[in-house]
Amino acid sequence: MNTLGLEKRDGRNLLVVAAIVTVVTAATADGTTGVRVVAGTIAGLFSGVVFVFSTLLINRYKPDHW
Repeated sequence: MNTLGLEKRDGRNLLVVAAIVTVVTAATADGTTGVRVVAGTIAGLFSGVVFVFSTLLINRYKPDHW
């Protein structure tokens, strides 16, 4: 995580966001249990990638007074 420029709390937040998205998607998806698990996993991974990308952009371009 340090090589990307992310702090320890960013890693914790990433896991929290990915876990919540995974659980909510799996709970609300239609289909069999296997389909729900796969849909939740894919949504969780995608949200994790988006979280890392947006966090990196914020860290790079945020004003100095933040």
